[in-house]
Amino acid sequence: MRSSLFVAFAAVAIATPALGSTYLAHSNFDVDHDDWLVKDTLNGNVTYFAPGWDPTGGVPAGNLVFADVTPGGYIFEAPDEFHGDFSSAVGNGGVFFDWKADMIMDGRRPAVYFWRDGVRLIGLGAFGLAEGTWHHIDFAFDMSVDWKIDYGSGAQAATLTELAWVLSDVQDMNITGETWTGIQETTWLDNPTIYGSVPAPGALALLLGAGLAARRGRRR
Repeated sequence: MRSSLFVAFAAVAIATPALGSTYLAHSNFDVDHDDWLVKDTLNGNVTYFAPGWDPTGGVPAGNLVFADVTPGGYIFEAPDEFHGDFSSAVGNGGVFFDWKADMIMDGRRPAVYFWRDGVRLIGLGAFGLAEGTWHHIDFAFDMSVDWKIDYGSGAQAATLTELAWVLSDVQDMNITGETWTGIQETTWLDNPTIYGSVPAPGALALLLGAGLAARRGRRR
């Protein structure tokens, strides 16, 4: 069942022509922090902080900056603009951001997280990035990226249908902040963007139907 849904969905995504790429959600931080927050979790307790905003030194201008303040883990949390239906970008769009950290522990890497109904979709960047240097991270919304999905029992490889299901109703989006154990590092973020094109008429309904069926199959 899962394999047949994947083939049907992939065929639609490949056949869908791009009708002009556009930014579906975007922050450049040229004026302020654009309502982004930092979410820190320590021993199950969540605390929110306002990230710092630096008008210079980003890519190319303003950017967010946050110096770790607790032994817990922190992430950058997107505002409402990054919530909603982005399934039109599946197969012809993606998400990118510019990111750097002054300290990166072995095994840590930048990532983006999309949430829907307690399900987490994960795009993982490369290991071994240079410290103190801006890196442009770009995840296509297709199977060229090793997307992971976590229903609450551990991450596993995501299918294209599961990717579409989460992206059709994004309820939260996060980007890696924590890169070191303990209160050590500072992390910077610039230009988080969801981009894509509008699919051909009728394609979206088929994509979402396949995604919902795949999710039900996983739960069974």
